[in-house]
Amino acid sequence: MKKFVIGSYCFVLLCVVTSFIAIPLINQKSVDYNNSQVDTPNVSLSYIVKDFNGNIAVFEAEASAPFRVTGVSTSTLPKADQERLQDGIPVANQAELVAILEDFCS
Repeated sequence: MKKFVIGSYCFVLLCVVTSFIAIPLINQKSVDYNNSQVDTPNVSLSYIVKDFNGNIAVFEAEASAPFRVTGVSTSTLPKADQERLQDGIPVANQAELVAILEDFCS
């Protein structure tokens, strides 16, 4: 009987520890997969880089919601760049988009 209780206790403990490790890993992979779907721009479209809730964001042309919001606050940029981002900076292709984001985010 004592072995059964100890075995049951070990099994429950193993289940609890596994759930604390496995569930966050599964959730993180799910979030990463969802983000990779959202952050993949269509290379044939043009873009607009502008301020969105105080951060630099990228919009596909004619879209009302950004497909990517950076962690870079526009308040840390020079006033001239802040004004350009308020108006929106049109970007013709993905190569130009990468160059602009590198300039602002590095």
